[in-house]
Amino acid sequence: MITGILSGKGGVGKTTLTVNLGLALHKLGENIVLVDGDLKNPNLGIHLGVLEHYLTIHDVLQDKMPLLEALHIHETGLRFIPAHISLNYFNTDPSRLKDIFGYFDSNVLLDAPSGLGKEVVSILEICDEALIVTTPYLPDITDCLKTIEVARNMDVIIKGIVLNNSRKKSYEINEKEIEAISNTDIIQQIPWDENVLKSLYAKVPIVEKSPLSPASISFFQLASRVSEKEYKTPNFLAMRRLLSRLYF
Repeated sequence: MITGILSGKGGVGKTTLTVNLGLALHKLGENIVLVDGDLKNPNLGIHLGVLEHYLTIHDVLQDKMPLLEALHIHETGLRFIPAHISLNYFNTDPSRLKDIFGYFDSNVLLDAPSGLGKEVVSILEICDEALIVTTPYLPDITDCLKTIEVARNMDVIIKGIVLNNSRKKSYEINEKEIEAISNTDIIQQIPWDENVLKSLYAKVPIVEKSPLSPASISFFQLASRVSEKEYKTPNFLAMRRLLSRLYF
């Protein structure tokens, strides 16, 4: 199963979602591999604290190598296939993406580029389903609607919308309005959480660095929903959060 993580607009937290959902799935026992499908502006490896890679998806595409040759294992045990951040690979042709996943037997979270360019179309051609990421603000939702329409026209199943950085403020477009105008369910809300910014600075996924934080709990809940694996919210959560702030 290949699940594309898509957004119509950049900056909505797509890669953060890919990394943390992927690690949450891994911690729940799911057979999962993350793949950086953003061939021009890759960030997946950076989020995992790995900046240099000997082999990446760029090498697979350019040199016609088996995809498994570019598989890396993070210190958490999470498996991922990164992309080169160098501009030397900027013109890599994405059209071969549909060829390299033919014999891959793991579940894949594919971090797609933002927008609706040919790279995104190439990714949609190989996706079985898609999660659409947006924030609760009009420009992001407008581009989210375009992404949903294009994906549906390509017969990609929309698993749902992930509403990121939600503060539940009056100036945000609310959940019911988004579902009504998109004709798509919001599968999970990820609350705004300063710990996400701290985890990005530390280059450690928040579900590893701050597993009791509000965003981490939401990532685990999302992982449970998409995998149908059980996740129980930790007991005495509020007290444990308070103690972690006092002593760490």
